[in-house]
Amino acid sequence: MRARHGPLTTGQANMVRCMLTDPPEHMNYRVVRALQPGTTLAAITKAVIGLVTRHESLRTTFHDGLQRVLAEGGVTVEVHETGAPSAGADAAGNRADAPVSEKDAESGWAGGPEGAESGGARGTKGAQDGRAHGAARAEGGGPARIRAETPDADLAEEVARRLHGTRFAPAEEIPLRIAVITSGGVPRQVVLVTTHSATDAAGLAVLLTEWDELLLGKPLAPVTAPQPLDVAAAERTPAGLRRAQAALRYWEGHLREVPRSTLTVAVDGETDWLLPRLRVRSVPAAGALGRISARTGASPSAAVLAALAALAGVRARLRTVVVLSISANRFRPELREYVGPLAQDALIPVDIGEDGFDAVLRGARSATMAAYRNSRFDSDALIRVMEDVQRERGLFFARDLVFNDMSVPGRGARVGRTGQDVHSVWLPPATLPTRASLWVHRLHGELDVTLWADPRCLPRDDARALGEGIARLLIEAGDRDVPLTELTALTGVVPVSRDEGWLLADGCWIHLPEVERLVRDALARTAGGDAAARLAETVVTAEADERFGHRLVCFTSAKTTPEALHSACLSLLPGRMSALTPHRYVVCATAPPPGAAWRDLPRIAEGSGR
Repeated sequence: MRARHGPLTTGQANMVRCMLTDPPEHMNYRVVRALQPGTTLAAITKAVIGLVTRHESLRTTFHDGLQRVLAEGGVTVEVHETGAPSAGADAAGNRADAPVSEKDAESGWAGGPEGAESGGARGTKGAQDGRAHGAARAEGGGPARIRAETPDADLAEEVARRLHGTRFAPAEEIPLRIAVITSGGVPRQVVLVTTHSATDAAGLAVLLTEWDELLLGKPLAPVTAPQPLDVAAAERTPAGLRRAQAALRYWEGHLREVPRSTLTVAVDGETDWLLPRLRVRSVPAAGALGRISARTGASPSAAVLAALAALAGVRARLRTVVVLSISANRFRPELREYVGPLAQDALIPVDIGEDGFDAVLRGARSATMAAYRNSRFDSDALIRVMEDVQRERGLFFARDLVFNDMSVPGRGARVGRTGQDVHSVWLPPATLPTRASLWVHRLHGELDVTLWADPRCLPRDDARALGEGIARLLIEAGDRDVPLTELTALTGVVPVSRDEGWLLADGCWIHLPEVERLVRDALARTAGGDAAARLAETVVTAEADERFGHRLVCFTSAKTTPEALHSACLSLLPGRMSALTPHRYVVCATAPPPGAAWRDLPRIAEGSGR
């Protein structure tokens, strides 16, 4: 091994930025696994060293736009003892065969057990005083060992929650945490925690496969996939730069046209993103997917995505539904075993139209192919594009309908259910920063999906109708092209009820009272201590427009400018699902007297504010 350094990949840059701002539960992976009988701490230590040695992403730190691959260092393996007695363990709870062998140490990486209480740990680089994980310390300065009287599985989950919920320090800490749960000194469970800067879900699958082989003592084939620094170099070649620019053009073109959101309701503000989850399973739906693919040529994954888009379109009464699908970006063979962050959003606009489901599926199929080709990009550059488009259109693009296919091609399910049933069950809430997300676990043998739904946008009854409706639509589509007019009767998904304050503007549903409230809040923010400005009269009207459907015009007597008011409105848009900024601002000296109209008054200033 050798130390290396260089620029970040686009995936790393995106994930490192998110690691510093998003809750660690959103950014970290955690895996808890029972260990085979006979697994020793020495074998676990050797497997850890094997992984870290093979994959540079597991020994990389990040510093102001640079990544540094370490050639030597240490990996702490926490050991947590349940307290159950067992022959062969020493007094501290560690088995005698735990230390790293000389052969392992020659790699430059050392790993070994580190005792810790069940609620904390110590020994990670940059946190040697134990404070990073809230560790208890013994009076003599060593680690405190507290014997927990809980079963090993419960203790493993407790440790996993702590490690998973602690933010990684990208400049100081390698992105890997390991804990072993022992019972009477015998390893029973292992906890593995890593983060999105090191890998994505596909790369994690590679790591776990290798982990299992290493624990069994099997030799691994040499790594043939590139390391992150190699990917960063490829991204900076002329071809790589052209692909990235093409992706930005693709996103910009669609962001200028698509609706800002699909699940548009009159709510605003922040949420803790603790979302209910509905797991839906259906054997008949999996069988129908095969028939749908044979008839249309579309993949089972595309069929599920199309069903989600079609039903969301019915609920929203929109002709175009935007689905953000997580693209693994591993189309090239050399990247399939890559351990590093490659997955990024693919923006898929699905046309719903008025024909049957087959037409939706054909459109979704072609749209996904184009979207996946343009799903590797410089996220900082895309943010700048989004900011420019948002200012021009006067909206804040919502990531509110996400599709994540995590199924393994060809892997079936062991199921005991038969018949034409669709089964669903509510799972405990979990955190995910999106309004609705469909996670696909299996497509063969049994359709197995989980729908995460923000109850403010999708109350539980509506979420159940949508989740089960996807399976029911697929079952029916296995035998015929289902007319879209039948979807409500077939699935129970009904259009959202909207009063007269709702209208379509620039392809988006907006609630006119919410737009007016946005403007008033913006004026209050810009007015500061100016009481007269805060009391100024303001109205927003909707005028029929060939381009936008409805053009929103703001009239105000406040002392402001279109540019200042538009900027203030934009700053308050995030989280307001049913509001756009006005397309035009008109500033008048006074409000109209009784019997007069705003448009008849002399104007101090007017314009789009863009």
